[in-house]
Amino acid sequence: MRQSRGGRLGGLIVLCLAAPVVAHATDWIVTVGGRVAASPPYEGAPNDDIRPSASFNIRRADKPYRFTPPDDGSTLALIASRYLDFGPVVRFRYSRGDTGELQGFNKIGFAVEPGLFASVWPTNWLRGRVDVRRGVLGHAGWVGDAGVDLIHTGRKWDMSFGPRIGYGDRRYMDTYFGVTPLEAARSPFPYVPYEPNGGIRYGGAEAAVAYHFTNRLRTTLDFGYRRLVKLAADSPVVAIAGSRNQYSGGVGLTYSFGVRIGHRR
Repeated sequence: MRQSRGGRLGGLIVLCLAAPVVAHATDWIVTVGGRVAASPPYEGAPNDDIRPSASFNIRRADKPYRFTPPDDGSTLALIASRYLDFGPVVRFRYSRGDTGELQGFNKIGFAVEPGLFASVWPTNWLRGRVDVRRGVLGHAGWVGDAGVDLIHTGRKWDMSFGPRIGYGDRRYMDTYFGVTPLEAARSPFPYVPYEPNGGIRYGGAEAAVAYHFTNRLRTTLDFGYRRLVKLAADSPVVAIAGSRNQYSGGVGLTYSFGVRIGHRR
């Protein structure tokens, strides 16, 4: 339920960010969808949870369709050219409780992270992407993700594969990987205080394949692997209560339709 509310909130945030531009736009392609995925409930978790989520993306209709992996988040391409896509993005994080081996820890609420993304396309089969976001719920840190993908966009089948890397500033890292003296004292497990600085969170890879039932309806299957590194991997939250290896996979269904705004009949 929380992720579903997050998906709706993402749509509202993207629409609000888009309002000044869409008012003077011509035609847009809106893609909405749902996905069921197995993924860690928080970074460093030792297990995967199966949960639903929603997706929402907008692109200009005068730009050709190119496949993009489902780990991009909810986006609006305000600038969409042959070589560059740019615009707002929003991502969400599940809450983290204080049960199991995290007894005595402060709870972390459901997180909302709006920001900006940029994708560079040297060719139609190669894409580099980076997004930078700031937490407005759950945490107040800056966080970013980047990757490069080999992409095939076909009539019926789409595919992508590429490496990923993630960064978090001191506030983000301290929220999810830090251990305060009070948390260490309250926990029945052998924790010690830990206060990480900002840095690289993980390295990994993502792969996806999509099949088009029609021009509007598409299903996507994706797999991902991330390995926590450096300050994130050294955290007692990972070393005692979690795992460096983070696996994910999901299946989704999306539907695309055109929207015309600002035209008179």
